[in-house]
Amino acid sequence: MAQIDDSILLWLRYAKSPSEIAYATMRALQQVVAAYNNLDDTNIAVPLTGDKVLAQGSLTGDLLLRDYSTSLRKLGFREWPLVTLVSPAQPISTSSTNPSVDCGGFFVWDPNKYPGGTWYLEAAMQVAAGGTATVQLKNGAQVVGSVSTQATSWTVARSTPLTMPSSQAALTVTLVSSGSNYVASLWVARLIYVP
Repeated sequence: MAQIDDSILLWLRYAKSPSEIAYATMRALQQVVAAYNNLDDTNIAVPLTGDKVLAQGSLTGDLLLRDYSTSLRKLGFREWPLVTLVSPAQPISTSSTNPSVDCGGFFVWDPNKYPGGTWYLEAAMQVAAGGTATVQLKNGAQVVGSVSTQATSWTVARSTPLTMPSSQAALTVTLVSSGSNYVASLWVARLIYVP
């Protein structure tokens, strides 16, 4: 009884009434408890040795387990949408040219906690015909990067590669219009990481 009996799993799958589901669940849990309390070679189909789990010479060191971590580059993803900065229920709109409108997105950037690679600012935005909407990623008053569009319907635009701060910084997102006659709108802003 070291593994859950297949008949119990089938019963769980095809049980119709609450009492059948409860009984099959109870039997499965009883088998798990029995397997846990009576460990033997049938519990682990492929036996493990300490050398496969423990790092060599680690019993007296500070790294007990082997490092099986995988770098993000090896996962094969071309980009990661890591940080959603702004995502309001309704779009944020402004015709302000100066100062820009603070959209929130308070994010604490720490270069020691995030991998190298290339970062981009991506935003879903639109603007009235003839205008330009610009979304800025800011570190206080300093603009880290920005992305603009002249699209009159919702479009997703991406910045050129950002030069992220070299030390910890509180980043925010702002929206600005090219003129007071042009309403600029922002729906989503996020940071994209490309390994």
